[in-house]
Amino acid sequence: MKTFAFIMSHVPTAEQITAASEGGREVVQVNDKKLLIVPDDANLGRDWFVQRAEEIALAVGGFSAGDVAHIMGQAQLASAVQALARQAGAELVESVTPRVSKDIPQPDGTVKKEFIFTFKGFRLVHSY
Repeated sequence: MKTFAFIMSHVPTAEQITAASEGGREVVQVNDKKLLIVPDDANLGRDWFVQRAEEIALAVGGFSAGDVAHIMGQAQLASAVQALARQAGAELVESVTPRVSKDIPQPDGTVKKEFIFTFKGFRLVHSY
C-alpha cells in the first residue's frame, strides 16, 4: 500500500489527514518527535544528518516509488530526509495554509495576536 508520510514536529490537522488519505493512501507520521530535534551543536557533520534521516525514514516505514512525503523542520535535516524520499521515488509536497492574524485587545491595554491557519491543500515541492 502506498503511504503519505507526515514528517513534522506538530500533529497534522484532521483536514490534512483527510486530504492525505485520498486515493486509499495509508497516512503515517513520526511518533517519536525527538527524532526531529537537531542538537545546538555547530560541529554536526553530514554523517549525523544522513544517519538521522535514515532513522526518520525507518520510523515511517521507509519510502518507495508512489509514496508522498510532507517534510518540515530544521532545514538541513529536512533536506536529508527529502533526499532519501526522492531517491526512493516518493513525491514531496508542502501544505498550503494561509495565515490570518487577529488582534485581541486585553483588559490591561496590551494586544494578544492570534494566528489562524486554514488548510487549502497540498502543493508539489519541485526539485531545483
